[in-house]
Amino acid sequence: MTVMRFLYFLCALCFISPPLPAQTANPGQYKYVFTVAKDGSGDFMFIQDAINAMRGFPLAPITLYIRNGVYKEKISLPANNTDVSFIGESADSTIISFSDYSGDGNHSTFSSYTARISGNRFFAQNITFVNTAGRVGQALALFVDADKAVFRNCRFIGNQDTIYLGGENARQYFSDCYIEGTTDFIFGPATAVFENCRIHGKSDSFITAANTAKGKKMGLVFLDCKITADPAVTKLYLGRPWRAYAKTVFIRCELPLQIAREGWDHWGNPENEKTVEYAEYENTGEGAVIKERVGWSKQLSRKEARLYTLKNIFDNNNATVQNNQNWFMENPVGKFDKAVFTHQPTRVIPLYKGAVPNAKPVMDEENSTFRDNVTRIAKVSHPTLTVYTPAKPNGQSVIICPGGGYAILAFDKEGTRIAQVLNSWGITAFVLKYRLPDDSYCIDKSLAPLQDAQQAIRLVRENAEAFGVDKHKIGIMGFSAGGHLASTAATHFTVPADPGETDTTSLRPDFAILIYPVISFDSSIAHMGSRYNLIGKAADQDQVQFFSNELRVSAKTPPSFLVHAGDDGTVPVENSIRYYQACIRNKVPAELHIYPHGGHGFGLYNTTTKDNWMERLHNWLRGLP
Repeated sequence: MTVMRFLYFLCALCFISPPLPAQTANPGQYKYVFTVAKDGSGDFMFIQDAINAMRGFPLAPITLYIRNGVYKEKISLPANNTDVSFIGESADSTIISFSDYSGDGNHSTFSSYTARISGNRFFAQNITFVNTAGRVGQALALFVDADKAVFRNCRFIGNQDTIYLGGENARQYFSDCYIEGTTDFIFGPATAVFENCRIHGKSDSFITAANTAKGKKMGLVFLDCKITADPAVTKLYLGRPWRAYAKTVFIRCELPLQIAREGWDHWGNPENEKTVEYAEYENTGEGAVIKERVGWSKQLSRKEARLYTLKNIFDNNNATVQNNQNWFMENPVGKFDKAVFTHQPTRVIPLYKGAVPNAKPVMDEENSTFRDNVTRIAKVSHPTLTVYTPAKPNGQSVIICPGGGYAILAFDKEGTRIAQVLNSWGITAFVLKYRLPDDSYCIDKSLAPLQDAQQAIRLVRENAEAFGVDKHKIGIMGFSAGGHLASTAATHFTVPADPGETDTTSLRPDFAILIYPVISFDSSIAHMGSRYNLIGKAADQDQVQFFSNELRVSAKTPPSFLVHAGDDGTVPVENSIRYYQACIRNKVPAELHIYPHGGHGFGLYNTTTKDNWMERLHNWLRGLP
């Protein structure tokens, strides 16, 4: 067996992930309060990152406090994330927003959601859920198929299909909420109660489209709600049956003039009239014209209306579940707690005090886009450091270089989100927004990123006391092309990228963390996009070798931690293997983790394995001197 084949075999044998330890009888070892804030004062800046950090099937309820801000992300709370509460700071200013829709080529109705809630016993308060796709077809603001889900003082903004109430046996309760939409904007098979809510129709269409299972006693129930409509609306129906046996009831609701006189529609199928149960009781307003309703709907008697108590509605739906019978009335958390936000807000500081070296005097054309929950920054000509300070610093610090093929920076996925986790370990993090090589604003584009990485190390080391870090515990971390930059900094520290710099501060990082890194510019394994962007297609062999960092490893190279996926089709795993081998030859401490699957760009979580590479990194960092 060749050395290379043996190394592949060893990696596959050693790093196929063992299951994480089972969560048993020690709830104290886990975290149960999480915070999210756009200003960096929370544990996370993204809601999904907080969800991903939660333990499944927790031994105690979990609370996520969310500060005011617009969180432009698509979130999903899986079924194993039970007993979770989302508490927003204020309903009108804590906003979760996304814009997927059915028909965009990537999504169906049921994958178009902004938020999907599947964990049972969920509670939400003071949050707005928005789908901003517009009137382009089905576009869910909320997909909820959790049982015993409660939403209090929340807002749901959308157009067609704003809220999907999933789960034939699920029970959901909406209290003091605002819901708006156009067509069938409250729909699904669950038993759901809307109490003291405002329901706003924005077009001539249908408020509800129930899909109640045959034999189920209760479907959609509206208690003491106020129905309103845009001025342009002329005919708004209370509902139509998505399927046969649909059940919908409006009790003591205020109905506007725009409600269709007939009230209900059979969705083009008279057979539905034989199975649906559509009813009203003591509704008021100009739209409550009882005598003109369709003959196959009914007005409840007082005796029948008395059955529509919360307890009866939810018990009748699933009489076999008797525990926690008043779940719909409970608030497991209470008010929003500002005291739990203990992190200092992030700071953004310029990398250079004066003029940026190796730069042409041109207009700043930096721009960013947000797609698939990732912020991509392009045309960076003015580098910065974003500083994340933990509540209890342990002295270690890490400069993070996001990837993006030297064309863009995946600034949150491979930068700020990593910084937040490092903060939770007591590590001070600095996210480097480095210059992207571009002849339009760089004199020598090949050296600009390295100049910025070296300046970041210099800046942190010279101001270590002010940052609260140990100047001998400064590491550098990089992902993909950012891994190339980090490994360049770890191997080229005796070569100042700025020849005019006279500062003698050491540029050697004390450790390096390289995640699916571009290491070599050898054309047999290189990511050619990164190579071309940095040194161009006409680069000579000297440049190729200068930036092939496996050739630059020496005995002075800092200890290194590497992670890669064996099936990475973008940056071949041999990049990490060659760097690891070079470290071993030079007696540099190194740790390499190769996962069989995961591809390229998995960020914080390789979802193909239960193993968490960040936990392995945490252990490695704790073992450094």
